[in-house]
Amino acid sequence: MSYKIAFASSDGKVVNQHFGRTKKFLIVEIENKDYKYVEARVNEPSCQDFQHTEESMNRSIELILDCKAVFVARIGQGALAQVEAKGIKGIEAPYFIEDIIDKILNSKVNILNIY
Repeated sequence: MSYKIAFASSDGKVVNQHFGRTKKFLIVEIENKDYKYVEARVNEPSCQDFQHTEESMNRSIELILDCKAVFVARIGQGALAQVEAKGIKGIEAPYFIEDIIDKILNSKVNILNIY
């Protein structure tokens, strides 16, 4: 069984972006004990001057609808509720992407339920 996860990252190495301010999501597909980078999806940040519209938030969420989880440096409670209402787990994890993937691949339990 494979699934996709998204990372909010400006450099492709570290989860370093706030959900509402990220300009791209890196998409990784996990299958069994292996993974591959699928693509970078360009995002129009939904937060502008600490405010967002429903339309812009929905566009950001639509970009990652096929993902099981999104890893971010920060996510506000309102955005988190909207993301999780669409079935995507929102996880604050400002760490190296490779370390997160390694933890997912080497966990004996579903790591997405732990975060």
